[in-house]
Amino acid sequence: MLASGYRRAVASHRRMLPALSPADRAIVEALERDGIYISSLDCLGLPDSREAVRIGQTLAAEFGADAHRQAAGGIEFNMVPPERIVINPRIFAWGLSDRLLDIAEAYLGVPAAYDGMQIIYTVADGREISTRRWHRDWEDRKMLKVAIYLNDVDAEGGPFEAVKGPRRLEGDEFSYDLMTDDDLRRMFGEEFADRVTSCTGRTGTVIFVDTARQYHRGRPATGTDRAAIFYSYFAKRPRHPFFCERSGLSRQQIERLSRHLNPRQRAAALWRRSLPVWLRLIPSARV
Repeated sequence: MLASGYRRAVASHRRMLPALSPADRAIVEALERDGIYISSLDCLGLPDSREAVRIGQTLAAEFGADAHRQAAGGIEFNMVPPERIVINPRIFAWGLSDRLLDIAEAYLGVPAAYDGMQIIYTVADGREISTRRWHRDWEDRKMLKVAIYLNDVDAEGGPFEAVKGPRRLEGDEFSYDLMTDDDLRRMFGEEFADRVTSCTGRTGTVIFVDTARQYHRGRPATGTDRAAIFYSYFAKRPRHPFFCERSGLSRQQIERLSRHLNPRQRAAALWRRSLPVWLRLIPSARV
């Protein structure tokens, strides 16, 4: 969707945006102001949260040894294999609750596509590689990711970090280089460190963040491993569909996971069906 079409879509959908509770409106306002909001599963009170965390913790524990072997072998991004998600559909469906879809739609300004979820395992090896360097996500102009910590995360446990506040200038909107602290210091000035939100927290900490607009990273873990679930949302006609579908789940697996969902949930999970035919032919992005 080009810029003019995107602006028209947002304007035409404004009157159809979902009504939010005061608590959920505060999440959207924080995203619009700072690009990030930190909460907890207890505060949110979303259904099936305990079960989602239980499944996530089990899958992360089962994957831990493999994650360490992968990291030792040079694999920079370690996540629970998609086939383990497929046989645990409730953890996938948690990201499709009406409240989360309402929050995503209210923030994005258009109906939300659900790009699935990943359980990311960060090995405490101290390496500043891949998503442990500052970056922005490629999929769309605006995005929402909802992260849930599956273990307690302190400053040495690889906390998620984001540079909050004003975004970059329009001219650099679609530049996606990996950055160092020095790069961001040159970009934002010496006050860069004051704008970094470091999300330490207990198991069940929930982070809402726009990963397309905010520079973010997982700080290299040095003390303990970190496991977290990341749920992903963007517009149903994203700016860069060729960078989407990064959960590792195949389209056939997503179809199977969506079989018993309600129409709104299916439309969000099967968002590619709403694209023009030529865009549907684009293969999934590499994880």
